[in-house]
This record gives sequence, C-alpha cells and structure tokens, in this order.
Amino acid sequence: MIAAITAIATKELRALLRDGRLWGLGTLLALLLLAVLAAGAHQRQQAEQERRAVETTARQQWDHQGDRNPHRAAHFGLYAFKPRSALSGVDAGIDAQAGQALWLEPHRRNLAMFAPAADAAPSIGLGDFNPAFVLYALVPLLVLVLGHGSVTQEHELGTLRMLQACGLPASTLLLGKWLALGIGVLLVLLPVLLAGGWLLAADQGALQAGLLLLALLLYYALWAAITVLVSALSRSSRAALLVLLALWVGAVFIVPRLAASSVAQRAALPTGEQFWSRIHHDMEHGLPGDGSAAQRLQAFDAQLLAHNGVARLEDLPFGANARRRLFRDAYATRVHALHFAQLWEDQLAQQRRLRWTGAVTPYAAMRAISSALAGTDLAHRRHFEEAAEQYRQQYTTLMDEWDMNATRGVTSFESRYGGNAQWQTMPQWRYAAPGVEFALRNSVADWGILSAWLVLALAALCWSARRLTP
Repeated sequence: MIAAITAIATKELRALLRDGRLWGLGTLLALLLLAVLAAGAHQRQQAEQERRAVETTARQQWDHQGDRNPHRAAHFGLYAFKPRSALSGVDAGIDAQAGQALWLEPHRRNLAMFAPAADAAPSIGLGDFNPAFVLYALVPLLVLVLGHGSVTQEHELGTLRMLQACGLPASTLLLGKWLALGIGVLLVLLPVLLAGGWLLAADQGALQAGLLLLALLLYYALWAAITVLVSALSRSSRAALLVLLALWVGAVFIVPRLAASSVAQRAALPTGEQFWSRIHHDMEHGLPGDGSAAQRLQAFDAQLLAHNGVARLEDLPFGANARRRLFRDAYATRVHALHFAQLWEDQLAQQRRLRWTGAVTPYAAMRAISSALAGTDLAHRRHFEEAAEQYRQQYTTLMDEWDMNATRGVTSFESRYGGNAQWQTMPQWRYAAPGVEFALRNSVADWGILSAWLVLALAALCWSARRLTP
C-alpha cells in the first residue's frame, strides 16, 4: 500500500509541478511572505533599538536626579520594558494590543502602557497584514485553490472509473493526492520558510523557529487533508471550491471573531474603574479581619513604640515615617497582589473559554501555538509583569530602608540626604524571558487540538474513500 501511495503521490506531484497555478500563485505568495518577514524583522529590530535607547535614557535620568529625599527619588520612578523575542516579528500576539512598558513607583502597582495598537493606522477589520496572516490564512487559501479539483477532476474526466477498474483502492488514491498536494505547496514555500528560520536562528530563536515550522507542517497537512476530503465528497470542482472557500472564510474570519465576542460577553473582565475602586476600597477599609487603614496604622505605631521602648515616634532610633511607609506599602503590595492575581485568573479563564470555543477551527489553535512560541501570549505577558512587580518592590523597599536608616524620629519630608552616588547603586532592571519549555507547557492544549484536527481529517479522508464512486 505504501508503494502504491508513493506512486500516486509522485504522479500527482509531477502534474502539480506542471500546473502553472502552483508556480504562479505559489511564487507570488512566497515573495509576499518574504517581504512581510523582512518587514517584520526590521520592525522588531527597530523596536528593540528604541527600547534600549529609552531604557538607557530613563536610567540616566534616574542616576542623575541630584540631591533629594530618597522617597521623593523613588517617586521619580523607573520603567520596565518588555523585550521582543525573535519570533515576535512573525506573530505579535497580544503584545500588539497590550502596553510595552510598566511605570514602577511607590505605593501602587500599575498596568502596562504604550500599546502599539494606539499608534496603528485604522484598518477595515480583516486583520493585520503581517507574517502571521500570510502563514496562517493565505497559505491555506493557496492549498485549497490548488487542490479543490484533485478528486473532482477524476470524476469529470472519467479517469476515476478506469482507476477503480484497475483495482486501485480509493483510500490509496486519496492519501496519494493528499501527500502530493502538501509536498507541492511545501516545495514552493520551503526556501522562504528556511530563510526565515535561518534569520530567526541567527537571532537566538532556533528552537522556537524549528517548533513553529513543525506546527506549520501539521497545519498545512491538515488543510491539504480537508481540501482533498471536500473534493472527494463533491460532484464538481466548482462546488468543491465554493465549499472550501466558505470553510476558509469561516475558519479564519468568522469563527474566531464570534468566539471572541461570545467569550467577552459570558466572561467579562472588570472595567478599569471597577478594578481600581476595589483596590482603593480594600486599602482604605482593609481585607476581611484587618481593620481600616487608620486602625492598622494605629496598631502598628503602638507595636513599634512598645518594641523600641519609647513613648513618641520622635524618639525612635530610626526614621519613623519611612518605617511606617514600609508597613503601608507591604499592605498595599498584598492588596494589589490579590486583585492582580484575580485579574490574571479572569483573563486565563477567558483564554480557556476561547480555546475550546474556537476549537471548531484549527486557525485558533495555530495562532495560539505561534504566539506562545513567540513569547507574545498571555502567559509570557504575566511572567514579564510579575518580574517587573518584584523589581518594583525591591527598589521601593530599598529606597525607604535608606530613608529609615539615614534619619531618626520624624524627619521633614523636604530634607535632602540622598545623591547621585546613592541612586546609581540601585540594581538595573534585567528581564530574563522564560525558555521554550515554558511556551510548550502553556500551549500543550493547543498542540493537542491541532493534532486532533489532523487525525480527524485523515480519518474522515479514509472514510470518504468508501463513498467515492465514479
């Protein structure tokens, strides 16, 4: 059977390679893909240069604040920028809509700002024209245009009866056509895919690029199987083409948008006003059993005085205001952590709903795998923001500890007892993105959905062989 499938695939591949549509449309799409890959890589490099320049400028401003109160210096604040991975030029994921920088300041944890979408030009709502759109939407369109008549032509030319009369099993014929269609499209696109992979490998993205190529092979093999399946179940090439175009439009445009709209309504996130008002409420009135802000501070002052054996804050052997700020900020950090964790859980719940709602199309699973490998999915966003929050806590605590150790009792807020030498000792922000195992762990369900789609499509293809009649 394998030999027969190979023979059919070889024969079909020769016919496909002689077909001007493969080289015409395929070459055009390959050049288009090469152009958008180059543009994406250039945009990513330019963004990284801008990020490094802004980081350097912001750090220099921090290092040269001059003489001032350490707490005032802390309020000058620092920025944490999310670096772009090598594959982000292929799939920007949620980074295209989310902020790229976090403003780090005392007392408060902020949301990311400076989203690229805010500066983007208006679109007509069909999706951004980028490498991801070409790879995951236009290449499948090429597959179905080339393969919609792979089986119906055998009906129309009358060769199917001859093949069956020769004893050729229908399943062998369909699998051979599926294999030839996938290989034919891959031959045209492979040089561009390898060139893009080489560029990514040179930018320390070799493993991610290899995994993305594997996912693309599964994805294109799936679309080839769907194309041959529809062609086998159709009575004419025109009918097959219309059905495949309808499936493509639904899979790429309609279903993802309907799924996103449905999930947004059924699992809505809190508005910004609701989110911050809840934090403010818990800060002022306290978490269950903790008492109000005034009560908590009163109890802390009493404990502080008793522990140090003094009657007044002015008599403490360290800065009382700074020590009280450390207490209040620790509570603020706890409150913020609870609410941000709940926000992340709500977003992850949305993602899970969206994954299974959009599982009716392989396009959603492919995009999820791609954004995970590119480091532009929700899991990588959370990893970055949690790391930035740890740095914020580190630097604000250090500044208040400097303030506390440099003063005694109650010191005027305007007093200046810090300088550039002190600011420059603050450790610089360094973000280490998680490895490829992190991406695989957070996209394992999407790999499973894509693989299940391929298995089901091949099973349906073999089933359709029973119904294949001249």
